[in-house]
Amino acid sequence: SKAKRSKGAVEFGSSVTVITEAGKRRRYTVVGSAEAAPLEGRISIESPVGRALIGHKVGDKVDVETPSGVVKLTIVKVR
Repeated sequence: SKAKRSKGAVEFGSSVTVITEAGKRRRYTVVGSAEAAPLEGRISIESPVGRALIGHKVGDKVDVETPSGVVKLTIVKVR
């Protein structure tokens, strides 16, 4: 039996689809730093995007601090 997930919130192992300010759709899977492969969409839970997404739900707008400035993402799907 699967452990009950909090209602659709992003957590370790979640697959998250976001839309960027530019309207691009991106899908990320939140993984441990050893499994991270950003070009394949696997982002570390310790990365700026990973940290910003954790605990958020569909519909949330998330600001991510990156070296090149703040990126705004909207969460559209969490599995």
